[in-house]
Amino acid sequence: MTRKSLLIAGRALFLGASMAAPVARPAFADDLQGQTKQDFIDALAPKTRGLTLSNQGTQGTQETTAAPQKDMRIQFEFGSAKLTASAKTVLNELGAALQSEQLAAYQFSLVGHTDAVGSEAANLKLSQARAASVKDYLIGRFHIDAARLESSGVGESDLADPSRPNDGINRRVVITNIGS
Repeated sequence: MTRKSLLIAGRALFLGASMAAPVARPAFADDLQGQTKQDFIDALAPKTRGLTLSNQGTQGTQETTAAPQKDMRIQFEFGSAKLTASAKTVLNELGAALQSEQLAAYQFSLVGHTDAVGSEAANLKLSQARAASVKDYLIGRFHIDAARLESSGVGESDLADPSRPNDGINRRVVITNIGS
């Protein structure tokens, strides 16, 4: 090696060794990314979009609304509807959002999902149990009126990542604002 290449290699080694390691964040911080009270309010509050219509030369504006929804990263143990500590952290943010002025007048659908491990019948039952578990937690902890929440499950029929059907990313609950 030439003196110049040794110098360059030495600098690279020094720079690599002197770079600080990233600061470790608590595990729940990643779980909450995009799932704080305000994130839930922003995702679930109705949004109105104006459409300009033209009918025989006339124009007008018609208001339409999309059903706001959020795919929650609720962590469930494999084959279980039991809420983990991580799941409860996310649901505490959701519960606070559902109590907020912006969402208090609305009803919501909670739809449970599973991965593709196991039979379709077992996964359907498990997905229903997961959605019911979320509903029960919100009612019990935050006193959300049961009439504001409906729960159902779709099993493995709507995978979040079809290319990885057995992956944990598919075990989730989706919440949708279904109106007032």
